[in-house]
Amino acid sequence: MNFATVILVVLVVCASLAIAVVVLFFLGLRRLWRRTRPDQVRRRGLIIAIGLLAILSPYVASKITERRYVLARVPEPLEVAEVEYRLEELFGVGFMPGDNETGFVVYRLTQESADWARKQGSRLGDVLSGEKGTWRATPVDDRRDEWHPYDDEPEMMAMELPARHPPNLEEFLDKYGFSIPIQKGRTDEANKAIQ
Repeated sequence: MNFATVILVVLVVCASLAIAVVVLFFLGLRRLWRRTRPDQVRRRGLIIAIGLLAILSPYVASKITERRYVLARVPEPLEVAEVEYRLEELFGVGFMPGDNETGFVVYRLTQESADWARKQGSRLGDVLSGEKGTWRATPVDDRRDEWHPYDDEPEMMAMELPARHPPNLEEFLDKYGFSIPIQKGRTDEANKAIQ
């Protein structure tokens, strides 16, 4: 068997087990419901609440996990007040090699965190957690040793490159051909920050 077939079989078995557990759970609730009399309003209300909680809990858990994942990208010691704008897309299955992601997230920092970042000035990139070179000061320098749309294409590097212009968000996100439609006002704000 090849790798894709094994993955498919595992997914089918896991989905079948999950469906069986859900069916058994709701059959148990139905049995409890039938054992209660119509005048047992509290008990029937509790059964309905348990059923609704079981239906909603995967959705709520996925949203909590998703929020933690999005907030985990913010380096220490910065604190986020809210996620102001978020657009992310996955191109692929979601867990396979070769899948691609593109995203753009705007975080609103707490006032204390924003003040702290301003006080750091040009040293901010050095004091934030993360790999060395992960954070760059703005305006972003568009030199050959920085990112450029043709960096990963050796045959294009040998050709004469078009005239340089200030970098922009659209080129960065579309670098590998997986672009997403970000709101016009958001791209303008990001491009002003980059430039």
